[in-house]
Amino acid sequence: MLKYSPLATLVALASFSAHAEVSIGGSAEMDLFYRTNNGANFADTDTEGKVLQEIAIVVNVDGKDRLDDGSSLSWRLAQKVATNYRFDSWGQREAWIGYDTSVGTFRFGNQFSTLYLTMLDWPYGAHGVSNLTGDFGAHEVAYPSAITYLSPKFSGFSFGAQYELGAGTGDANAYEVTAAYAADAFNIDAGYYQGKNSESMDSESASFGGSGWGSGGLYNADNKARQYFIGGRFRFGDGFEVGGAYTRHEWEGDVPNVHAAGSDKTSVDQYLLRGGYTTGKHNFTLAYQYIADSETDSDERDDGIQAVNFQYTYSLSKQTVGFVQLRHHMLDNAGQPSVMHASYQLDGLGHEDNVTRFLVGTWTGF
Repeated sequence: MLKYSPLATLVALASFSAHAEVSIGGSAEMDLFYRTNNGANFADTDTEGKVLQEIAIVVNVDGKDRLDDGSSLSWRLAQKVATNYRFDSWGQREAWIGYDTSVGTFRFGNQFSTLYLTMLDWPYGAHGVSNLTGDFGAHEVAYPSAITYLSPKFSGFSFGAQYELGAGTGDANAYEVTAAYAADAFNIDAGYYQGKNSESMDSESASFGGSGWGSGGLYNADNKARQYFIGGRFRFGDGFEVGGAYTRHEWEGDVPNVHAAGSDKTSVDQYLLRGGYTTGKHNFTLAYQYIADSETDSDERDDGIQAVNFQYTYSLSKQTVGFVQLRHHMLDNAGQPSVMHASYQLDGLGHEDNVTRFLVGTWTGF
């Protein structure tokens, strides 16, 4: 008896479908790095330098069918396999169905946050910056049961809206709105997020609900998180680009793993400056981030963070790049990394006041 793996079945569908458009794409990344600190948490005393690696492969299966009224039905099934800590099942990364119409795109199902995907992770968090812009904050990375709207572009302007339905015993839900303006020389981006009564309402950005990637809606009464974002990028000269962003994070109520408790309100301000230069196959990026001291009901703590990031990227082909990256974090006060609680957000910082990571890698899209 012949047996077919899910991936083999998807490949067969993509190869032999006679009507709908089906395609397979994705990326494969290899990172080899040396890190000075490797604590499992912020109380860990493991400050011995180590050489580590991570392999991340993302597979996206996309489909589209042209409808009789001129609109299109589209869908995506996606998964990421990352060594050595996560081997997820198909659809936990993305599994949504969408409708592309003349008045915009509508999507339903498990999908990324628009704010995270188009601003925090990229382009502002590109080239190694996203561990603070994307992994840390009041926002969520993904919504398991979201309704999304993405507008067409109007003279360079576009906007989006998302609502997460939640699936708990109470009113756990979230929403966000985003807006952008794109011109030849500059871009302006902005977004707002609010989540309510979710068990994952903490400073570690993940899937809404907190029960695992691609599932969520777990209920935890009486909490709320908000995030405000605005950023801009400007291109000038021959290959130069500069950019900056401001983010405000807020938590209130009974929020797990955050200093706030009960009815207290905790807020953190975050700033980013970055610049880049591209010539031929070469790109150089330098970024600086500052996370100001956190405050709970006007009580300020000495827990600020600074980070410097440099990356050199070289195009090996139209699809593949190689890169060298240097990232360094500095804490105002050892062992007090703002309201963070996951050591990976700061490269395994442990109880020290600084950490350095040097990385070489390749990335290829397919």
